[in-house]
Amino acid sequence: MKIIYLIPPSEGKNNWWISEYEKLSFNFKKPLNIAISASQKDLKCIWKRFEEGIELNKNINSSWVLAAIERYSWVMYSSIDYVWMSESWKKYFEDNFIIVSGMYWLIRPLDSIWNYKLPIETKWLKDFWWESLTHELNNIWADIIIDLLPNSYKKVIQWNNITSKVLSINFYSEKKNELKKITHWVKKIKWEYIHTLCNKGSIDDVIVWNNIHQELKIIV
Repeated sequence: MKIIYLIPPSEGKNNWWISEYEKLSFNFKKPLNIAISASQKDLKCIWKRFEEGIELNKNINSSWVLAAIERYSWVMYSSIDYVWMSESWKKYFEDNFIIVSGMYWLIRPLDSIWNYKLPIETKWLKDFWWESLTHELNNIWADIIIDLLPNSYKKVIQWNNITSKVLSINFYSEKKNELKKITHWVKKIKWEYIHTLCNKGSIDDVIVWNNIHQELKIIV
């Protein structure tokens, strides 16, 4: 059974680089016009930081690159702890996890990318990826797609047109026999769960379901 997990990139990115040439697993057209004409509201920053973000996007075709798993930073990717995974854990992560990027479409953890700034909520970005992103997900021919995306990233996919079975994972706490969805620190919880999945090499919670898009509740 082929299972693919969809995860978002992080807003935080490491600035260093390692290779001069960009090597991705497929060819596609980046949303460069959208990226270089983005507003301060789109990029969620002002003044010097906004100018730096636009400059990053303008130079993205001729810049130095870094593997996605090394480029993305902050609490989300540090919780995955990729560097200290065993080789078998790393292989499971590399084979089964796909990052949905506003700039780069669908990327694997070891795909090389340049530093950029392009939040998924940027105007026109949803329209740019709307059909092609859904089409490419279907071309993966996964039996199951595990949706670990935040709501902002879910909106760029036409879920009704996905041919794979889709399962969304959400995290809950249990108090007085009631389940409450976790929203605070959910990123850290989610990425620690991903680390556990790679350790196990499978997702034992998936058995059988009838709906196209069903939720799996994880109690933590």
